[in-house]
Amino acid sequence: MRVLIPPGRNAQLSSMPSTALRERNRNIRSIGRLGRREWHKRSGYSKRAMVEDAIYRYKTMIGQGMRSRTLAGQRVEVQLACSILNTMTLLGMPDSYRLE
Repeated sequence: MRVLIPPGRNAQLSSMPSTALRERNRNIRSIGRLGRREWHKRSGYSKRAMVEDAIYRYKTMIGQGMRSRTLAGQRVEVQLACSILNTMTLLGMPDSYRLE
Protein backbone atom coordinates (compact mmCIF):
# COMPACT_ATOMS: atom_id res chain seq x y z
CA MET A 1 0.00 0.00 0.00
CA ARG A 2 1.32 3.42 -0.95
CA VAL A 3 0.92 6.50 1.21
CA LEU A 4 -0.35 9.31 -1.01
CA ILE A 5 -0.12 12.24 1.34
CA PRO A 6 1.97 14.96 -0.26
CA PRO A 7 4.68 16.15 2.11
CA GLY A 8 4.88 19.84 2.94
CA ARG A 9 6.84 22.19 0.70
CA ASN A 10 9.77 22.38 3.13
CA ALA A 11 9.78 18.65 4.06
CA GLN A 12 13.16 17.11 4.81
CA LEU A 13 14.22 13.48 4.48
CA SER A 14 14.09 11.51 7.72
CA SER A 15 17.43 10.07 8.84
CA MET A 16 15.95 7.08 10.75
CA PRO A 17 12.86 6.15 8.75
CA SER A 18 10.21 3.66 9.78
CA THR A 19 8.07 1.98 7.12
CA ALA A 20 5.76 4.99 6.80
CA LEU A 21 8.67 7.44 6.80
CA ARG A 22 10.42 5.45 4.05
CA GLU A 23 7.36 6.02 1.87
CA ARG A 24 7.40 9.71 2.81
CA ASN A 25 11.11 9.92 1.93
CA ARG A 26 10.34 8.29 -1.42
CA ASN A 27 7.62 10.89 -2.05
CA ILE A 28 9.98 13.74 -1.15
CA ARG A 29 12.64 12.40 -3.54
CA SER A 30 10.08 11.95 -6.32
CA ILE A 31 8.76 15.48 -5.87
CA GLY A 32 12.33 16.81 -5.97
CA ARG A 33 13.07 14.86 -9.15
CA LEU A 34 9.75 15.35 -11.00
CA GLY A 35 8.28 18.50 -9.51
CA ARG A 36 5.10 18.64 -7.45
CA ARG A 37 2.63 18.90 -10.35
CA GLU A 38 4.13 15.91 -12.21
CA TRP A 39 4.29 13.90 -8.96
CA HIS A 40 0.57 14.53 -8.44
CA LYS A 41 -0.17 13.18 -11.93
CA ARG A 42 2.10 10.14 -11.80
CA SER A 43 1.30 9.06 -8.26
CA GLY A 44 -2.47 9.12 -8.76
CA TYR A 45 -2.92 11.72 -6.04
CA SER A 46 -4.94 13.99 -8.33
CA LYS A 47 -7.45 11.20 -8.99
CA ARG A 48 -7.72 10.47 -5.30
CA ALA A 49 -8.39 14.14 -4.54
CA MET A 50 -11.12 14.27 -7.21
CA VAL A 51 -12.80 11.15 -5.77
CA GLU A 52 -12.68 12.63 -2.26
CA ASP A 53 -14.24 15.86 -3.59
CA ALA A 54 -17.00 13.89 -5.32
CA ILE A 55 -17.80 11.95 -2.14
CA TYR A 56 -17.85 15.20 -0.14
CA ARG A 57 -20.27 16.79 -2.64
CA TYR A 58 -22.46 13.67 -2.60
CA LYS A 59 -22.69 13.59 1.19
CA THR A 60 -23.23 17.34 1.44
CA MET A 61 -25.99 17.55 -1.16
CA ILE A 62 -27.67 14.14 -0.91
CA GLY A 63 -27.06 13.26 2.74
CA GLN A 64 -24.97 11.00 4.93
CA GLY A 65 -27.26 7.99 5.11
CA MET A 66 -29.44 5.84 2.91
CA ARG A 67 -33.20 6.16 3.06
CA SER A 68 -34.03 2.82 1.47
CA ARG A 69 -34.04 -0.31 3.58
CA THR A 70 -33.52 -2.94 0.90
CA LEU A 71 -30.35 -3.45 -1.11
CA ALA A 72 -32.25 -3.06 -4.39
CA GLY A 73 -33.76 0.20 -3.17
CA GLN A 74 -30.35 1.45 -2.04
CA ARG A 75 -28.90 0.72 -5.48
CA VAL A 76 -31.64 2.74 -7.15
CA GLU A 77 -31.18 5.53 -4.59
CA VAL A 78 -27.45 5.77 -5.29
CA GLN A 79 -27.99 5.70 -9.07
CA LEU A 80 -30.53 8.52 -8.84
CA ALA A 81 -28.34 10.55 -6.50
CA CYS A 82 -25.31 10.14 -8.80
CA SER A 83 -27.39 11.11 -11.82
CA ILE A 84 -28.59 14.25 -10.03
CA LEU A 85 -25.06 15.11 -8.90
CA ASN A 86 -23.62 14.57 -12.39
CA THR A 87 -26.33 16.75 -13.96
CA MET A 88 -25.70 19.53 -11.45
CA THR A 89 -21.96 19.27 -12.06
CA LEU A 90 -22.38 19.52 -15.82
CA LEU A 91 -24.64 22.54 -15.51
CA GLY A 92 -22.56 24.39 -12.94
CA MET A 93 -18.92 23.72 -13.76
CA PRO A 94 -17.06 26.67 -15.25
CA ASP A 95 -14.69 26.31 -18.18
CA SER A 96 -11.22 26.72 -16.74
CA TYR A 97 -7.84 26.94 -18.41
CA ARG A 98 -4.40 26.68 -16.92
CA LEU A 99 -2.26 29.78 -17.40
CA GLU A 100 1.43 29.21 -17.97
